[in-house]
Amino acid sequence: MKDLVRRVVVGTVGSATFAGLIVIGPPASAWVYCNTVSSVSDTSSGRIRYPTYNGDINCDMRLNTNGDARQREAISQLQETLNVCYSAIRYTIGNHVPPYAVTSVLSVDGEYGSKTREAVKSVQRYHNGLGASLVVDGYAGPKTRSTMLHQNVEQNFCSFRSQ
Repeated sequence: MKDLVRRVVVGTVGSATFAGLIVIGPPASAWVYCNTVSSVSDTSSGRIRYPTYNGDINCDMRLNTNGDARQREAISQLQETLNVCYSAIRYTIGNHVPPYAVTSVLSVDGEYGSKTREAVKSVQRYHNGLGASLVVDGYAGPKTRSTMLHQNVEQNFCSFRSQ
């Protein structure tokens, strides 16, 4: 009898798992969109403004023109970072400032459209020229953002996130 019960339970769980009824975790290809801006440690003994998903730095940013208010806040911070760290209006103090404008100045509108994507591609190419090995796809995922300079919270300069 115990063997029969065990077979029924194992068979039911196996069938439910096969049918997709039991979810243990997200698939390996799943990603979450950054939905807020957090203050995280940088390499200059300070803090930087950094897009996160509820405080988790392992989130993604892709084309998104219809995001909710929290996603738009994260996108706006990315656009501001691209402007103040990589465009013609970038901060000129700090040890890591690019010697030339890498991107054009973006409108900080909270929409991850084609101009933001092109700016991210330019930053990816710039860092690849310094040996970064980023995929030049225009998506600001965790690897791209961890390679980028970010706006410091306390002062007007850009620095890298502490690893």
